[in-house]
Amino acid sequence: MSTRNRTPPLLEPYLRLPSEASQLLLTGVLDSSPQWLVTRLLRSAYTPSEETESPEEQDVSVILVSWLRDWEFWKSESRRGAGIDLARLAQQDKFVFVDGLTHLFPVATPNTAATPSPAAPSPTQRSLPVRNTPASPVPNRGGPLPSRGPVPTRGPPVPAQQPQAAQPQQPTQSTSQPQSTQPTNTTHLKDASLTSTYATLSKTISNLLAKHPQRKIHLVLDSPTLLLSTSASPSASALSSLLLSLRSLVSTTTLILESDTPFLSAALPDPSHLPTPLEAAHAAFVVQQAHISKWVLSLRPLDTGKARDVSGVIRVARGGAWDDDVEEEEEVKGQEKKELEALYFVQNDGGVKVFERGEASVG
Repeated sequence: MSTRNRTPPLLEPYLRLPSEASQLLLTGVLDSSPQWLVTRLLRSAYTPSEETESPEEQDVSVILVSWLRDWEFWKSESRRGAGIDLARLAQQDKFVFVDGLTHLFPVATPNTAATPSPAAPSPTQRSLPVRNTPASPVPNRGGPLPSRGPVPTRGPPVPAQQPQAAQPQQPTQSTSQPQSTQPTNTTHLKDASLTSTYATLSKTISNLLAKHPQRKIHLVLDSPTLLLSTSASPSASALSSLLLSLRSLVSTTTLILESDTPFLSAALPDPSHLPTPLEAAHAAFVVQQAHISKWVLSLRPLDTGKARDVSGVIRVARGGAWDDDVEEEEEVKGQEKKELEALYFVQNDGGVKVFERGEASVG
């Protein structure tokens, strides 16, 4: 595999699958997106490591639920940045994509070929030709035209029914969408309610476990806070309950959230600003998830602005679910982990370099 696809050495201990029943939290802002962290995490899930004790530990399926990014984005980013083929992994049931973007809010197509009302006659058919005008096509033969009898009743003409019978079939043909390139095992979320979301995801997990009972399942949730925006009364506790219910069905979980200042300002007391219900719910949800996560990896831009060879800052911190006893056992196995803050640089070819402040740019 190319060196540009490898995981940066400084982040290798943190971008492995979390321990059993634990959660990893990835946060980012508008100018520092954590998607490259997700692709490296996927690569580590499908790449055998020296610490793997048995083949069963490496038998993992990843379910990626994304509310803001479609299948084409993840497929191209994973191939370009991490060198993994998600389409091939999906055929092996090792990767399942749940689309929460394209079908969640379908756009209704107006019926432009509706049948016109019979009571709407054509203006040209209601008028009668004017007789004895100079432009009349009837030649003058020296005498007045004979009487033609009474004028028929002026009513709307009966519209022709035969040509209109085929019109309602045109919208069906014109609005038919092209075939999607998504894998056959792709699931679509079609309802933004928490109840429907849990029912769809739990069914997807159950179907995968029925095919592979001994396989571990890692759940990745990309921007589930969108469900707060779609609710009339956003509730952080309700969304947290949904995640806890889903975590009970899988082995490990990775959560991707937005940590922009407008989303987290409600967590800080500010008498001059009254947060909206959405802002308060988003801030409360992010804080709750940080307390129940084992590690928190946060991305942000440079405080001094943009640089040519630095994309931003990554900070690795312990979450509220940190367990000293478990971490000591992992350190004995050579998986020492500590809190750190480093700089990172995302290259044009998808490669990422991570280096501590004051050091040279290394992979």
